[in-house]
Amino acid sequence: MCCSPRVPACVSESVTLQRAGSAPWMTVVLAGLALCGTLLPVSGCRRSAPDGAMADVNGTIITAARVDEYDRLHPQAFGNESGDQRRMDVLNEVIMEEVLEQRARKDHLEATDEDADEKLTDMKSGYTQEEFEQQLAAAHLTMQDMRTQVRRELTIDRLLNKDVFSRVNITDADLSTYYTGHQDEFHFPETRYHLSRIVVQALPVSAGGQQQDAAASRAEALRTIQLVHLRLQEGENFASLASSLARVKTAAIAADADITVSASQLHTDASLEESVEKLLPGQTTDVLASPDGTTYAIYKLLSRMPAGDYSFEDPRVQQYIRETLRTQRGDLLKAAYLDILRNQAHVRNYYAERLLQ
Repeated sequence: MCCSPRVPACVSESVTLQRAGSAPWMTVVLAGLALCGTLLPVSGCRRSAPDGAMADVNGTIITAARVDEYDRLHPQAFGNESGDQRRMDVLNEVIMEEVLEQRARKDHLEATDEDADEKLTDMKSGYTQEEFEQQLAAAHLTMQDMRTQVRRELTIDRLLNKDVFSRVNITDADLSTYYTGHQDEFHFPETRYHLSRIVVQALPVSAGGQQQDAAASRAEALRTIQLVHLRLQEGENFASLASSLARVKTAAIAADADITVSASQLHTDASLEESVEKLLPGQTTDVLASPDGTTYAIYKLLSRMPAGDYSFEDPRVQQYIRETLRTQRGDLLKAAYLDILRNQAHVRNYYAERLLQ
């Protein structure tokens, strides 16, 4: 017997019995629910998932193939997670991506194939054509996979810039208020260093992996960081370079635009301390390696602030506060925006339903 999408068949039958006058309505409905065996929406006569479907977002099917592709494109985003937990987390990212992409299309903010090709050209600039194709093959991706994903990301960037980040406005009064409430942040008992960094880590090899697989992963990480170093020397921006390289790789790349390290913290890493102390603001270190050869990093010195008290009038103080507030507010507004769009969307997670069966 068929039923409405939100009401299990057994509840519909209970209501029918009530209309016939056989029992009080509440009693019979509760009895009907008890016969269902569960109150979860996965019970009853909801339609089964289409073949290969993992979720439905406003009528658009999220396929297992798309989830697999997203995972291959963003291996570093989910750490060492595996199995159902990783699958669920990747799926949730894809669901949110689809929600955002649908909203962008509604607002006519879609990136074009030409936009995607321009970005791909930039991404390929550090590789020969053969090297780029090898990178794609290693990640089990095609050029069309890359073009589709880059176009999605450009589209979502346009949406977030329009609806979220354009709303972030930091006033002089905001700067003053922050300084008044956080003056202890500007009393430095020791020198502080503001740094940017790019870190490349060899991806872990599975338990059954061969020793040569681990060696190949380390070699790939080293080759990637050497490429990063070369392009930085040519004047490329830290953050944009890391973002473009992170999409095509077998090594995991991460970047921090601005981290603060005290002199005592820096002293715990002799190699880093020696390298940073030689730098002038704007300069970068050579490639630095971890003792086990699995992690490589490059640091850029943004500023060095000696021990002392810094007044609000110091331009470095105001710039630090402005960037701090911009990041905080941007993150908050983005989280709120994502929650609103996600709550407005009609989403059915078939994979979650299967886990509960």
